[in-house]
Amino acid sequence: MAAFLVTVKLRKNLEHNPRAKKTGPCPVNGKPCTDVTGEHHTFLADLDEVDAEGVREIYAGLYHVTRVETV
Repeated sequence: MAAFLVTVKLRKNLEHNPRAKKTGPCPVNGKPCTDVTGEHHTFLADLDEVDAEGVREIYAGLYHVTRVETV
């Protein structure tokens, strides 16, 4: 199994204040996050038989993927 860090960009949230970050469930995967209103979120994806480009293609249908890194 290969692991990848996937960073996605969500729509701009007008409530986002980089000086007063809000902690809570990540809008991407529901796990704890220290900046829930921010535009960029990174999550770990464990996938079989796929490379970084394949991971990007999988998540591109759901999100604006900005980066995929092999762990």
